[in-house]
Amino acid sequence: MLPAQVLAAVGLIKPSRRRGFCPACRLFQTDDGPTEIAAPALIALAFLIVAALAWALTIVRLSSMDDMAMGLGSFGPFAASWTVMMAVMMLPSAIPLVFEFAQHTERRRGWQAATALLGATYLGLWLAFGVVCYMLYNAVGMPWPNQGLIGGAALVIAGLYAWTPVKRASEGLCRERCALHGPLPFNVMRSAVVAGARYGLSCLGCSAGLMVAMVLIGMANLVWMIVLAAVVLVYKVAPAPTPRSMVASSGVLVALGVLYVVAG
Repeated sequence: MLPAQVLAAVGLIKPSRRRGFCPACRLFQTDDGPTEIAAPALIALAFLIVAALAWALTIVRLSSMDDMAMGLGSFGPFAASWTVMMAVMMLPSAIPLVFEFAQHTERRRGWQAATALLGATYLGLWLAFGVVCYMLYNAVGMPWPNQGLIGGAALVIAGLYAWTPVKRASEGLCRERCALHGPLPFNVMRSAVVAGARYGLSCLGCSAGLMVAMVLIGMANLVWMIVLAAVVLVYKVAPAPTPRSMVASSGVLVALGVLYVVAG
């Protein structure tokens, strides 16, 4: 198949109804006539741009501040930093759900706002989880003198967590809920909240251990943020795990935990 046919098959482009000069039409010209970028694809691209901007903001912020590994700071800056970090680490892997939701709702009134609400609901759940982490972190009087050892232990526990029924079930639900099954049955705004919340809860069950490790390691550690973001992406978009791949992924996290303790 030609590239344009592949893009049309997955819904990224569609026949153009515009007249006159159209840059998108000039980019995608097929034997059937001009085509343009589909609106749901533009919405998905907007989410990717938000994630890219969050990465840029994170890099700029971390390059101009002291290490936060010795504490989370006051609540306001923590909440803002955590939200940006969730956009960095979690939003890219939610793009398949965003795209399909936009495809399902494109012909309904307010679908653009509903798609944005889905993303906000998803990030809102992760923000709530971050607030819980913040409260527990301060309640137990962290950071402790052996905080580096605790961060490494959190990575090891996150690796061992991959073998629990909760992790396996959550990972399966996370993959399943990347796709909507059948037509949306009710109000499009309510559909967005329900889809975002269900997907967010399954992602919490799948990746919460990694986010706890990120808090304990230190939210200003860019290298570990990149490493754990890559692990999250593998969790959510890679093919369903086999026993061999589970051993490998668990072993990688355990090794990373040991490496963090030794390097620290």
